[in-house]
Amino acid sequence: MEKERLHLSPHPSLTWAAALFVLLATSCSMPYVVVVRDPLTASEHNDLGVAYERKGQLDLAEKEYLRAGEKDRKWALPLFNLGNIAYGRSDLETAEGYYRRALALDEANPDIMNNLASLLHDISLDHEAAALISKALSIERKPEYLDTYRKIMGYFPEEDENLDAVDTQ
Repeated sequence: MEKERLHLSPHPSLTWAAALFVLLATSCSMPYVVVVRDPLTASEHNDLGVAYERKGQLDLAEKEYLRAGEKDRKWALPLFNLGNIAYGRSDLETAEGYYRRALALDEANPDIMNNLASLLHDISLDHEAAALISKALSIERKPEYLDTYRKIMGYFPEEDENLDAVDTQ
């Protein structure tokens, strides 16, 4: 009589099994894949890389430049920045690869030409370096380009008279 008054089931194990089933059915769900979309643009990744680079956090800067390059494969600037990091680390082979890829995307960029010319001079490819820095100077005249020109032409005494034609200061 007490069982009827409390509305207890005559089969307690069945009640517990049902409760356990409800608990398990509501607490577990099917596994699913979450796709996280990167909210930053290529330009924002590049800017973040510049900020990290200025703070001296080159590993983080490199990651951001790589992300920028992945987001926009036709943009030379992240490759140029990666080349600068590699050049600063004296990884000349890697730097050259990045500079050449950047120059292939932006053939008229004198900054890329200047840095590649400087690197080529460092690895004794002075004739190619001289041609690049001359081309850069024909596009734009910056003091750093003239410095690179002077550095390269120091190894070409027979071409020193060209310096007067390039350097009008």
